[in-house]
Amino acid sequence: MSRIAVLLLAALALAACGSTGRPQADQDRDGRQLASALQTAMGEGSAFKLDQQLVLTGGDIPSGKEIAVHATVSDGMLRNGTARFSYRITQGKQTVTYDMLVSGGRLFVRHHGGSGWKVTPLPAATSLFPALRLDLVRETVLLASAVSTGTVTHVDAGFARKYAVRPAPDQLEELESVPVQGQAETQFLKTATAEVDVFLVYPGDRLGRVEVHLSGTDPSSGIRQQVQSSIDVRTAKVATIQEPGSAQPVSPGDVLS
Repeated sequence: MSRIAVLLLAALALAACGSTGRPQADQDRDGRQLASALQTAMGEGSAFKLDQQLVLTGGDIPSGKEIAVHATVSDGMLRNGTARFSYRITQGKQTVTYDMLVSGGRLFVRHHGGSGWKVTPLPAATSLFPALRLDLVRETVLLASAVSTGTVTHVDAGFARKYAVRPAPDQLEELESVPVQGQAETQFLKTATAEVDVFLVYPGDRLGRVEVHLSGTDPSSGIRQQVQSSIDVRTAKVATIQEPGSAQPVSPGDVLS
């Protein structure tokens, strides 16, 4: 890239960052644009890559210790709100891969190459891949506490405008898969933070990337989770994704066993 182009992009980013105290009408306008791009990406054929870091501390995890899990997807396909992908999990020196399919509010899972599928409600498994939940990200954008102005940056698909979205409390709980009520909800919201970053590639303002940054403590277990989840999306020709013919219903805690 030429030096002039670099300076120009820096100037554009600086000008965008300088905007403060955004009028609600401007936030609503940008929110609708983001929601439209997310809806289009869910409906048309798309390929995606996912990267997720999950760190757990507290609760019954020994003091000073942590559980760190890295998950990746390199072959994701998405069409009409249905996604198919291989989910590779690495913890320490151990690696395991699962075939996964998201459809109709359910998550289907089997060991990679296996024959028997398990199925569990998708909302309870959102913490496995919050950035992939484009339906929930879209809802989060429309109900957001705040939407920033767009800043110029670069993603795999090219140059993009990045919008930072601060989720409302209800969406924050859904993104972290922590269903809480009453006093427990109040306690959870005191510890929870979240930002959802949506990147629109230009020209065209199509979805290029989503990042979800989460942290919070589950009141029932005392375990604190920190999540950094991202997907890169590009338009692709995707055949209709079919659900498995049969699957064993299981609780969310047993879907990866």
